[in-house]
Amino acid sequence: MSDAAKKTAATPGLGTTLASIVNGCFGDYLSQRDNGLAIDMAFYRNNRPLPLTPEALREAFPAPTSKLCVLVHGLCCHEGAWDYPDNPARSYGSALQDDLGYTPFFLRYNTGLPIPYNGTALDALLEKLLAAYPLDVEELVLVGHSMGGLVLRGACHFGAERGATWVGKVKRVFYIGTPHEGAALERVGHLVNSVLHAVPHPITALLGDVAGKRSQGIKDLRHGTVLDGAAGIAAVPWLASAQHYMIAGTVTDDPEHLAARLFGDGLVQPPQAGENVRLFPGIAHMELAHSEAVYDQIRTWCASA
Repeated sequence: MSDAAKKTAATPGLGTTLASIVNGCFGDYLSQRDNGLAIDMAFYRNNRPLPLTPEALREAFPAPTSKLCVLVHGLCCHEGAWDYPDNPARSYGSALQDDLGYTPFFLRYNTGLPIPYNGTALDALLEKLLAAYPLDVEELVLVGHSMGGLVLRGACHFGAERGATWVGKVKRVFYIGTPHEGAALERVGHLVNSVLHAVPHPITALLGDVAGKRSQGIKDLRHGTVLDGAAGIAAVPWLASAQHYMIAGTVTDDPEHLAARLFGDGLVQPPQAGENVRLFPGIAHMELAHSEAVYDQIRTWCASA
């Protein structure tokens, strides 16, 4: 069986997708009760957790390189979110491996847990990865989609605070459709929840209770929370040793269209224009994770000095 066929056969199926959605909505509840549906953070390869031991890594990567890229998916997703719908064997990770020699690592995690918790866990996992990796790592590139970008922000912050070895290897961080300033959709959800509770009626109170059960991970998106007790991008300094790049989309081909101005990529508003910011009109939120145009820009930035 070819590598492409093996990748296609090992693509996460419907069960994994449903579990990821449930974790995104109620993952903190599942984790608190040690429910078997709760996802444990790990790197995955061919739809299986990848043990971070030298032996397992040598078996998984017979020809490892000293350049690694780590890809972190967003809310209610799994590592399959990076796969191209018309070619599941291709992703940003596999393309960076083929084109520029990066060894890719795909994270799967419980997106319903608080973002600061997942940032702390990823910091520890990256330290473990570098300790077990069969080569000395010279370069680490981080790629996060949506909530995944916030988890990366947190991991970089926590790792830098404690002087983690892996932090010094990070050269570039890509934030794709990441709600640094918060996600409008969650703010609407919070408003609806508040209104339901404000109406003195048992039915609306019940609906408000149900709406309020959404996970802490979702609630953290309201302000782009990366640290406990702090909200938004201003609370967390950028990792000084790395280059940071922002990629955004809009729901319409015309970025000045009213729908694009109101809804951005459908979930997240684009950041302000800047040197390391690229806007892709007509590419909606989920499509940003597997767009050839977006990949071309990532590859160009990675190939630059």
